[in-house]
Amino acid sequence: MIYLSLKLIHIFSILIYAGFLFTDNLILMRMQKRLTKEKYEEVRSYFKDFTRVLVPKALIVAVVSGICLFYLNFGSIENSLSNFQILLSIKAILGLWLGLRGILQVFFGIQPFIFKSHKLPFALVICIVFLSQIMYFV
Repeated sequence: MIYLSLKLIHIFSILIYAGFLFTDNLILMRMQKRLTKEKYEEVRSYFKDFTRVLVPKALIVAVVSGICLFYLNFGSIENSLSNFQILLSIKAILGLWLGLRGILQVFFGIQPFIFKSHKLPFALVICIVFLSQIMYFV
């Protein structure tokens, strides 16, 4: 029961973070082409004010619950890593990088030197989702 609750919390927090990236990359960028600069800045500031409260907390919950799930699912290493363990490790590294990047940016004000937009994090979230779907079948 604890495992299922932890997994649901993880999925819910990922949905919040991925929804933010989806909205930022696909909806707000399209609005920029249609709205005036002033109106777009107003919409963007409303979006930023709302997400600044919710998204960083969801990201922390996603990282912490992901670490716990990694520990519970990785299993023991016999002769070498299984395909499942390799894909789970790749998924964990991508998730930790996203979490570290987000936490440093939001809580410590450290801006990334490269990849300042949300396009790469959005692509990595999509990769993580695909990895999570195929790692049980490989």
